[in-house]
Amino acid sequence: MILLSACGKPVAEKDKIFPVVSISSPTAGQVFTPGQLIPINATITDETYIAEVHVHVSNTNTGELLMDVHEYPAGKTGNINQSLTAIAGVNYKIQVIAKDRAVNESRASIEVACN
Repeated sequence: MILLSACGKPVAEKDKIFPVVSISSPTAGQVFTPGQLIPINATITDETYIAEVHVHVSNTNTGELLMDVHEYPAGKTGNINQSLTAIAGVNYKIQVIAKDRAVNESRASIEVACN
């Protein structure tokens, strides 16, 4: 009889805890003036390890993706500090997506506008 054993944690012990994503700025519903910088600040935490974070900003009027940033914090916490310039008449959806090593995925999103 041959007994094979897999490396790693048993299935019951695998990471089932999702990262926590918190967008601190801008605030939901905030309105910007044309030319003003829209700061995108977020904090991501995980009990073990954040593998990757994506920042997606899209124009909700057209669906166009305006920003697609990928960061790799390589630790238990990560901070996002990005910005974009507000354009008149554009409504923005800002989404921050985080994955840990076990591919648990969390998302936070807000919408803002420019006059």
